[in-house]
Amino acid sequence: MNDSYKFGGGDERKAFGPLPPGDYNFAVAECPEPYQKDNGNWVLNVRLSILPGGETVFAPVWSGTDKNGDDRDGIGSFLVAVNRAPKVGQEPNWAKVVGARGKCRLKVEIAQQGALAGKEVNKVHYFYEPKQIGPGTQPEQPPTYSKPEVKKAASTAQAAAVPSDVEPDDIPF
Repeated sequence: MNDSYKFGGGDERKAFGPLPPGDYNFAVAECPEPYQKDNGNWVLNVRLSILPGGETVFAPVWSGTDKNGDDRDGIGSFLVAVNRAPKVGQEPNWAKVVGARGKCRLKVEIAQQGALAGKEVNKVHYFYEPKQIGPGTQPEQPPTYSKPEVKKAASTAQAAAVPSDVEPDDIPF
């Protein structure tokens, strides 16, 4: 048994730069309330902590009208992805979004502005929405059997059943 510490080389350092593209779990590290831009669109600047390493990825999600005039609710999709969506028409509790967890697909892009302009950075390609469970959340599946098949199976089961007036003769006492 050793009586003193022996240097083992230290922990492996994290690679500098973006994470490789792919799917990652995350926790929401910061989520201020959204603000409205001059064009009427809402922007929510979210800071994600990628798990398990804690790497930071900024995700500016937005809701409003895109350049083609189509409506988009990226903030709503984000809230569904982290299971913090309120009932339709109600305001989210922004304080409860921090700490929420979810899963996203990251991609690598060249930053266009800011301190990292011209460098590779991670961007959220999209957020995964959790599988919804409960009544009304799954599409109604058509039956995989017909009514005549059900009747035939019921009559076969009844014919195979033991009549109720027969006493069992294998009782052990």
